[in-house]
Amino acid sequence: MDNERSIAAVYIRVSTEDQAREGFSLGEQKEKLLQLCAFKGYEVFKIYEDAGISAKDMEHRPAFQEMLSDMKKGKINYIVAYKLDRVTRSVRDLEELISVLEQYNCFLVCDRDDVNTSTANGRFFVRMLTVLSQLEIEIVSERTKFGLNGAIKSGHLPGVLALGYKKDGNKKTIIDETTKSVIERIFKMYLEGKSFQQISNIFNEEELLKPKKWKDTTIQKIIDNKIYMGDYEQFKRIAKNKQIEPVVYMNVVEPIISRAVWKECQHQKEKNQRTYTRDRVYLFFQKIKCPTCGRIMKCKGSGGKKKKYMYYNCEKCHLNFREDKIEELLSNFIYDMVEYDMAVKKYFLPILADHKPTKNDDIDKEMKQLEKQKERIKKAYMSGIVEMEDFSEDYKLIEDKLEILEQKKNEILDLDNVTFSPQQLMADRDIERETMIRLDTLNSVVKTTWESKSKEEKQEFISKLVESIIITKDNQNELHIERINFRKSFIDMLIKLVDKGVFDVLVPCEINGKEDVILGTGNISNNQVQEYLDRLNEYYETNFYQIYEKVDEETGNIIGEFTPKENEKIIRVLPISPTESTTKSPITKDDVDTKYGIVTYNPTKPRNKIVKGVDNYATT
Repeated sequence: MDNERSIAAVYIRVSTEDQAREGFSLGEQKEKLLQLCAFKGYEVFKIYEDAGISAKDMEHRPAFQEMLSDMKKGKINYIVAYKLDRVTRSVRDLEELISVLEQYNCFLVCDRDDVNTSTANGRFFVRMLTVLSQLEIEIVSERTKFGLNGAIKSGHLPGVLALGYKKDGNKKTIIDETTKSVIERIFKMYLEGKSFQQISNIFNEEELLKPKKWKDTTIQKIIDNKIYMGDYEQFKRIAKNKQIEPVVYMNVVEPIISRAVWKECQHQKEKNQRTYTRDRVYLFFQKIKCPTCGRIMKCKGSGGKKKKYMYYNCEKCHLNFREDKIEELLSNFIYDMVEYDMAVKKYFLPILADHKPTKNDDIDKEMKQLEKQKERIKKAYMSGIVEMEDFSEDYKLIEDKLEILEQKKNEILDLDNVTFSPQQLMADRDIERETMIRLDTLNSVVKTTWESKSKEEKQEFISKLVESIIITKDNQNELHIERINFRKSFIDMLIKLVDKGVFDVLVPCEINGKEDVILGTGNISNNQVQEYLDRLNEYYETNFYQIYEKVDEETGNIIGEFTPKENEKIIRVLPISPTESTTKSPITKDDVDTKYGIVTYNPTKPRNKIVKGVDNYATT
């Protein structure tokens, strides 16, 4: 190319944001730059246009790359642009560009910034302008990030909403009551031992949230998502690819499941990622720990169609336990848990429920919105806008959601109508339990309830309550329970019952020379004791005795004696503060360590009221 000729490439670029904000349209830039070239006597080789593209880098601008290619081929020796930020806003890219321009004897001219890189002063001025331009970008980025952080912390989450949530009128993320139960069910099923694939298969068979197709990866993403315990995780996808730490904002939305349940599912997932034999259903799947090395014992099976043997094996320590022997060993523990689970389901669910009275208003609003959607769909169908098939499918989805919300509303109303205190509910439970003991039906009911469960249901029940079990074997190959660790979610439930004063404890005692236990309760006030007794007295003639107890200095045993009257049976032991005592005792006050009350009733003298729910107790 003749060095005396000035051959120019006209470069114009605009992003949609630039055009809207400052009017840097391609047409305006083109007109002004052609006038500049004419004024300076430049011969225009070509006009290069990048429309709707950012200036953050040079690599992803096709027209710009084509222009550089033509420059390297010697077709141009000037690049003419409207402003420097049309060319680049990166100091690093500018340094690279200036170096390339010098190498190929090409110069950059910018109309509005009075830039000309053919001189040293011009190149210095260009660098200063670019530094200021990049500073502007970083400031805008920081402001945007700061605004986004504030929005996230106030519950305005970016991106696609997770299943179980929706936006309210202010675009704040709130719980979607129509799909909340699906999320709760997924976490529950996973804790019960079901895999991602099993859960997705069940949902597809049920056609849950049709036409949605469930995949194992869908379930996995839900289990992994921190949003369900109230936290939002930003940059999670980027973090996986670029090895950076995601940003977690805690407690930004209302949680659907507790933090303890979410963490238990992550622990469960770690265990599921190991290799286990899963071609049969094992009652204690991933629950039996080796007493020697502490590893989870693998499940193994043998036998054919007629007779199957299930084993739990530690390959490292060469230890085996037969499943039927474990179940036999744990039978009393299992029956106690079954009986307690039955009682909780029947009597104590209102105590355990996270009752929020304001929820009813939210449900009413959502139901009104769905009713409006129904009317719009009806009108669209009647007007011939939508076909019958589409109308039926959409209408059915709304009907299903309304049904779910109606059920939720009824559940809340049921909780609102609960008039019994926790102590009154405990009294109902005790009366029913004692009635079944008197009729000699409690053990058979509990045993039948357990044995009527399928093996899958038994596995789910154990998995729901138990974290791990350690069993030992003696020299005679007899099995012994060393330790049973409960799941944190189950412990949290028990703590809630303790706080309400309705948690059962077993008080060791000696009855007629034999060791036995009596049901006891955590510390409760005199008022709560009275509520409990008043409820019992509606059904049976009851008595309440306050007794002091002391500790034997030699043996460390607690001493306290009580002899019930004829036809009296002890139903419960209630610890009471010594300062509230009024009963006289031969033991002096200085000897007193604690004091408790004993509740008795006379099974032979029932009141006129009928003990309710005995038949239902067996099937709950």
